Amino acid sequence: MSKSLPAKSMLETLLKLPVKTLTRFKCVSKQWHSVISNPTFVALHAKLSESTNKCYLVQYKEGNYSENNFSLCNSNLVQFDEVKFPINSTQIVSSCSGLVCLLLNTFYSCHFPMFVWNPSTRKYKKIPSHKSFDWEKEQYRSSATASFIWEKEMKGSFATFAITGFGYDHRTSDFKILLIVHAREVASEQFRREYSDIQVYSLKNNCWRRIQPNVPCIPCLSSNSTVHLNGAVHWMAIRKESDGTNKDIIVSFNFGDETFRYRKLPDCLYNTDHIHRERSIGILEKSIALFVSCHSEDNTAGLGICTVYVMKENIGAEHWINLFTVDLRAQFAWQYLGFGANDEVMLRNDDGELVLYDHKTQEVVQCESSNWVANAVIYTENLVSP
Repeated sequence: MSKSLPAKSMLETLLKLPVKTLTRFKCVSKQWHSVISNPTFVALHAKLSESTNKCYLVQYKEGNYSENNFSLCNSNLVQFDEVKFPINSTQIVSSCSGLVCLLLNTFYSCHFPMFVWNPSTRKYKKIPSHKSFDWEKEQYRSSATASFIWEKEMKGSFATFAITGFGYDHRTSDFKILLIVHAREVASEQFRREYSDIQVYSLKNNCWRRIQPNVPCIPCLSSNSTVHLNGAVHWMAIRKESDGTNKDIIVSFNFGDETFRYRKLPDCLYNTDHIHRERSIGILEKSIALFVSCHSEDNTAGLGICTVYVMKENIGAEHWINLFTVDLRAQFAWQYLGFGANDEVMLRNDDGELVLYDHKTQEVVQCESSNWVANAVIYTENLVSP
């Protein structure tokens, strides 16, 4: 047995064990503690877990506030662990490679703390405050970070919108957070000057860094999430075109080269009535996907007939594919939450319960919990420390 890692047969056994078991094994001896804490072992375990230990992190809420109560559920939504975050009223930004980004849920404000948390090990890190731009005095002042969902806050004569994305930079092996605060000057109920404050946080360096590119768009007010894929963060946004019209697009930010990319939605979505139609972004079949929902005219039945589009690449060119259309009226589905670990549609029904809908088999799996679900994300158990 080597000094750093155990023999191959024992190593293979350890790598297949869940985090809770490995955490207990750390107490067996100093040698076991050293092996399981070894960065090489942690990295190997994390890599294996990406394909074998996918589950769901489910957050519950009471009233208008998200609780600090979470549960870990397997692919069939059977709960196998309960987790509590030590700070209440947080909400999930995103999950990536075993770590979860949370923010403190303070309504109508773009300034509140954020955290990076490993629910499996219960370890977390509070993200330091960034330097926020004072739009009126045009100087920097200290504040905490901003929300990943759109927030509107009147600051003097400015309306500000903020978005935050969480992901992994494969070039530097570093978890990062993207923060964009977009401000528009309000005068006589008309928007005039615009500013964008763009910063990137590095977990490895534990600091924020401001970058220069200006983003000529704001988050979509009907969309409430960012997603991470292939080292980039993606979200829905509104861009003002040269003819003065506003157009929904997808914006992507690559953590590696710190560049922005803009994608149009499927052409058919620009030629149809926008009434009762909502567009949400997700990851399906390892590609960017759009979940387009059409509510009933009386708006009482929740989600109605929904269409899912997936971005595919063919000979270097990207194009949208209409993957499937499904009628969710019979499922009493009220809100889209994302796509599941096995490409199911992840929904919240009108009773606040988490539901997985398999469009191929039309099977429905429901989470066995009486609590109202605030959010749910795909999560991978591992030993990575924030």
